[in-house]
Amino acid sequence: MKINWKYAIGEVLIVIIGISLAFALNNWKERGANSTQKKQYLENLALDINQEISQLERNQEAVNEKLKTIEMVKPFLGKDPGRRDTIIRKVFELARLVNFYPENSTYQTLINSGDMKLIGNFQLRRSLEEHFALHKIVLQDYERIEKIHEKYLGDFFIYHINFNELRFGNTDFLDNPLIANIITSVEGAYYLVLKGNERCLKSNKDLLEKIEAELNNVT
Repeated sequence: MKINWKYAIGEVLIVIIGISLAFALNNWKERGANSTQKKQYLENLALDINQEISQLERNQEAVNEKLKTIEMVKPFLGKDPGRRDTIIRKVFELARLVNFYPENSTYQTLINSGDMKLIGNFQLRRSLEEHFALHKIVLQDYERIEKIHEKYLGDFFIYHINFNELRFGNTDFLDNPLIANIITSVEGAYYLVLKGNERCLKSNKDLLEKIEAELNNVT
Protein backbone atom coordinates (compact mmCIF):
# COMPACT_ATOMS: atom_id res chain seq x y z
CA MET A 1 0.00 0.00 0.00
CA LYS A 2 1.39 3.35 -1.05
CA ILE A 3 1.60 5.98 1.72
CA ASN A 4 0.45 9.47 0.87
CA TRP A 5 3.26 11.31 2.64
CA LYS A 6 1.83 14.73 1.94
CA TYR A 7 -1.44 13.72 3.53
CA ALA A 8 0.28 12.03 6.50
CA ILE A 9 2.55 15.00 7.16
CA GLY A 10 -0.45 17.32 6.88
CA GLU A 11 -2.32 15.25 9.50
CA VAL A 12 0.67 15.34 11.86
CA LEU A 13 0.98 19.09 11.43
CA ILE A 14 -2.72 19.53 12.18
CA VAL A 15 -2.34 17.50 15.39
CA ILE A 16 0.77 19.44 16.44
CA ILE A 17 -0.90 22.77 15.72
CA GLY A 18 -4.01 21.65 17.63
CA ILE A 19 -1.98 20.61 20.67
CA SER A 20 0.03 23.83 20.55
CA LEU A 21 -3.12 25.92 20.36
CA ALA A 22 -4.63 23.99 23.27
CA PHE A 23 -1.52 24.57 25.38
CA ALA A 24 -1.42 28.24 24.40
CA LEU A 25 -5.10 28.68 25.24
CA ASN A 26 -4.63 26.89 28.57
CA ASN A 27 -1.59 29.04 29.42
CA TRP A 28 -3.50 32.18 28.46
CA LYS A 29 -6.40 31.21 30.71
CA GLU A 30 -4.00 30.35 33.55
CA ARG A 31 -2.18 33.66 33.19
CA GLY A 32 -5.50 35.48 33.25
CA ALA A 33 -6.62 33.59 36.36
CA ASN A 34 -3.28 34.23 38.08
CA SER A 35 -3.45 37.92 37.18
CA THR A 36 -6.97 38.18 38.63
CA GLN A 37 -5.95 36.33 41.77
CA LYS A 38 -2.81 38.45 42.17
CA LYS A 39 -4.88 41.63 41.86
CA GLN A 40 -7.28 40.39 44.55
CA TYR A 41 -4.38 39.63 46.88
CA LEU A 42 -2.80 43.03 46.30
CA GLU A 43 -6.10 44.83 46.87
CA ASN A 44 -6.69 42.88 50.10
CA LEU A 45 -3.14 43.61 51.26
CA ALA A 46 -3.73 47.32 50.61
CA LEU A 47 -6.98 47.13 52.58
CA ASP A 48 -5.24 45.41 55.51
CA ILE A 49 -2.47 47.99 55.51
CA ASN A 50 -4.89 50.93 55.46
CA GLN A 51 -6.78 49.41 58.38
CA GLU A 52 -3.53 48.88 60.29
CA ILE A 53 -2.45 52.48 59.64
CA SER A 54 -5.75 53.69 61.12
CA GLN A 55 -5.32 51.41 64.13
CA LEU A 56 -1.75 52.58 64.76
CA GLU A 57 -2.74 56.24 64.45
CA ARG A 58 -5.50 55.70 67.02
CA ASN A 59 -3.00 53.92 69.26
CA GLN A 60 -0.56 56.82 68.99
CA GLU A 61 -3.28 59.16 70.24
CA ALA A 62 -4.24 56.75 73.04
CA VAL A 63 -0.62 56.28 74.16
CA ASN A 64 0.00 60.03 74.17
CA GLU A 65 -3.08 60.40 76.38
CA LYS A 66 -1.64 57.76 78.73
CA LEU A 67 1.62 59.69 78.94
CA LYS A 68 -0.26 62.92 79.69
CA THR A 69 -2.14 61.09 82.45
CA ILE A 70 1.14 59.86 83.92
CA GLU A 71 2.49 63.42 83.92
CA MET A 72 -0.60 64.53 85.84
CA VAL A 73 -0.26 61.67 88.36
CA LYS A 74 3.47 61.84 89.11
CA PRO A 75 3.41 65.06 91.21
CA PHE A 76 0.93 63.36 93.59
CA LEU A 77 3.07 60.29 94.26
CA GLY A 78 4.78 60.23 97.65
CA LYS A 79 3.43 63.63 98.68
CA ASP A 80 0.08 65.30 99.11
CA PRO A 81 0.01 68.71 97.40
CA GLY A 82 -3.71 68.86 98.18
CA ARG A 83 -6.83 67.20 96.78
CA ARG A 84 -5.14 63.93 95.87
CA ASP A 85 -8.56 62.32 95.74
CA THR A 86 -9.15 64.08 92.42
CA ILE A 87 -6.23 62.19 90.85
CA ILE A 88 -7.37 58.69 91.89
CA ARG A 89 -9.49 58.19 88.77
CA LYS A 90 -6.47 59.01 86.63
CA VAL A 91 -4.42 56.31 88.38
CA PHE A 92 -7.05 53.69 87.64
CA GLU A 93 -7.32 54.86 84.02
CA LEU A 94 -3.73 53.70 83.55
CA ALA A 95 -4.91 50.11 84.05
CA ARG A 96 -6.77 50.23 80.74
CA LEU A 97 -4.50 48.72 78.11
CA VAL A 98 -3.83 49.96 74.59
CA ASN A 99 -3.79 46.90 72.31
CA PHE A 100 -2.38 46.22 68.86
CA TYR A 101 -3.84 43.62 66.50
CA PRO A 102 -1.72 43.20 63.35
CA GLU A 103 -3.69 43.12 60.11
CA ASN A 104 -1.94 40.11 58.59
CA SER A 105 -4.75 37.80 57.44
CA THR A 106 -4.09 38.28 53.71
CA TYR A 107 -0.35 37.83 54.16
CA GLN A 108 -0.88 34.64 56.16
CA THR A 109 -3.17 33.33 53.41
CA LEU A 110 -0.48 34.06 50.82
CA ILE A 111 2.07 32.12 52.87
CA ASN A 112 -0.12 29.17 53.88
CA SER A 113 -1.64 28.66 50.43
CA GLY A 114 1.67 28.84 48.57
CA ASP A 115 0.31 31.72 46.49
CA MET A 116 3.26 33.97 47.31
CA LYS A 117 4.65 32.84 43.96
CA LEU A 118 2.02 35.09 42.36
CA ILE A 119 4.01 38.08 43.60
CA GLY A 120 6.71 38.00 40.98
CA ASN A 121 8.24 41.31 42.03
CA PHE A 122 11.15 40.20 44.23
CA GLN A 123 11.56 43.60 45.90
CA LEU A 124 7.87 43.68 46.81
CA ARG A 125 8.06 40.17 48.24
CA ARG A 126 11.05 41.15 50.34
CA SER A 127 9.26 44.29 51.57
CA LEU A 128 6.26 42.18 52.55
CA GLU A 129 8.45 39.76 54.49
CA GLU A 130 10.31 42.56 56.29
CA HIS A 131 7.12 44.42 57.15
CA PHE A 132 5.30 41.45 58.64
CA ALA A 133 8.44 40.40 60.52
CA LEU A 134 8.38 43.87 62.10
CA HIS A 135 5.05 42.98 63.70
CA LYS A 136 6.86 40.63 66.07
CA ILE A 137 9.03 43.48 67.37
CA VAL A 138 6.08 45.87 67.77
CA LEU A 139 4.04 43.21 69.57
CA GLN A 140 6.90 42.74 72.04
CA ASP A 141 6.53 46.41 73.03
CA TYR A 142 2.81 45.93 73.66
CA GLU A 143 3.43 42.68 75.53
CA ARG A 144 5.89 44.51 77.80
CA ILE A 145 3.11 46.89 78.85
CA GLU A 146 0.73 43.98 79.36
CA LYS A 147 3.22 42.16 81.59
CA ILE A 148 3.77 45.24 83.75
CA HIS A 149 0.01 45.59 84.16
CA GLU A 150 -0.55 41.92 84.97
CA LYS A 151 2.44 41.29 87.20
CA TYR A 152 2.85 44.62 88.98
CA LEU A 153 0.03 47.13 88.54
CA GLY A 154 -2.74 44.54 88.93
CA ASP A 155 -1.06 43.02 91.99
CA PHE A 156 -0.61 46.46 93.53
CA PHE A 157 -4.32 47.22 93.16
CA ILE A 158 -5.16 43.89 94.81
CA TYR A 159 -2.62 43.78 97.64
CA HIS A 160 -1.80 47.42 98.44
CA ILE A 161 -5.07 49.34 98.14
CA ASN A 162 -7.78 49.28 100.79
CA PHE A 163 -10.83 50.10 98.70
CA ASN A 164 -13.04 50.56 101.76
CA GLU A 165 -10.74 53.29 103.04
CA LEU A 166 -10.38 54.69 99.54
CA ARG A 167 -14.13 55.28 99.44
CA PHE A 168 -13.73 57.60 102.42
CA GLY A 169 -10.92 59.58 100.81
CA ASN A 170 -7.85 57.71 102.11
CA THR A 171 -5.19 58.11 99.43
CA ASP A 172 -2.24 56.81 101.43
CA PHE A 173 -1.49 54.14 98.83
CA LEU A 174 -0.05 56.93 96.66
CA ASP A 175 2.76 57.28 99.24
CA ASN A 176 3.93 53.73 98.57
CA PRO A 177 7.23 53.90 96.59
CA LEU A 178 6.13 50.79 94.69
CA ILE A 179 3.33 52.57 92.82
CA ALA A 180 5.78 55.32 91.80
CA ASN A 181 8.19 52.69 90.42
CA ILE A 182 5.40 50.88 88.59
CA ILE A 183 4.08 54.06 86.96
CA THR A 184 7.60 55.07 85.94
CA SER A 185 8.04 51.64 84.33
CA VAL A 186 4.71 52.02 82.53
CA GLU A 187 5.81 55.43 81.26
CA GLY A 188 9.07 54.06 79.87
CA ALA A 189 7.28 51.14 78.23
CA TYR A 190 4.78 53.46 76.56
CA TYR A 191 7.60 55.53 75.07
CA LEU A 192 8.94 52.32 73.51
CA VAL A 193 5.45 51.61 72.15
CA LEU A 194 5.38 55.08 70.56
CA LYS A 195 8.68 54.44 68.79
CA GLY A 196 7.56 50.99 67.64
CA ASN A 197 4.29 52.42 66.33
CA GLU A 198 6.15 55.12 64.40
CA ARG A 199 8.42 52.55 62.81
CA CYS A 200 5.47 50.33 61.90
CA LEU A 201 3.49 53.27 60.50
CA LYS A 202 6.39 54.20 58.23
CA SER A 203 6.75 50.60 57.10
CA ASN A 204 3.01 50.41 56.33
CA LYS A 205 3.02 53.59 54.30
CA ASP A 206 6.15 52.60 52.34
CA LEU A 207 4.70 49.15 51.63
CA LEU A 208 1.36 50.63 50.57
CA GLU A 209 3.12 52.75 47.92
CA LYS A 210 4.83 49.65 46.51
CA ILE A 211 1.60 47.65 46.43
CA GLU A 212 -0.26 50.46 44.67
CA ALA A 213 2.55 50.71 42.11
CA GLU A 214 2.36 46.94 41.54
CA LEU A 215 -1.43 47.14 41.14
CA ASN A 216 -0.95 49.67 38.36
CA ASN A 217 1.18 47.10 36.49
CA VAL A 218 -1.31 44.22 36.82
CA THR A 219 -3.05 43.52 33.52
